[in-house]
Amino acid sequence: MDLVMRVNTRPSSLSLIFRSYLADLRQWMTRLVTGYAFACSFMLAGAVSLLIAIGIGVGAAFHALEVHYGIWIAYAAIGGAFVLLGILGLVMGRVLLARPAPAAPRPGRQADMLKRAIAVPVVARLIASNRTGAGGSVDPTTRALAAGAAIMLVGWLAASRARRQRDAIQD
Repeated sequence: MDLVMRVNTRPSSLSLIFRSYLADLRQWMTRLVTGYAFACSFMLAGAVSLLIAIGIGVGAAFHALEVHYGIWIAYAAIGGAFVLLGILGLVMGRVLLARPAPAAPRPGRQADMLKRAIAVPVVARLIASNRTGAGGSVDPTTRALAAGAAIMLVGWLAASRARRQRDAIQD
């Protein structure tokens, strides 16, 4: 019976926030791995092309010495093309690897969700206790501290939103 009740309950807001951040982190890692895979494939193609160019160059040098001019110009042209392709592939791979990695996602959105998840129940309890008359049994000092905490929490939410908007404008 306990298992059935646990299945029907909603996941907690902390669990949702954590899952949201994990999804952002997974997306960031996918982009990072894809970029490295492309860079490595270009470098591999460049390295293979250079090995082929070296083989053709050695063959062309051997044949040029053997024949003493003639067909070796064809070997030089093919070898030169592979050298250019190899260097181009290595340079492209190096440029891709030299790019700065994208920044890890910041949990700003999840922090806002956490602030709201904390603030809403606190404010709702304060309002409910004042309306139902249950707050009459609470001493005035506790009531003042709770009201001050609620005001500070709302101020914190407003200040963080204003700071985030100001930072977005500067970017």
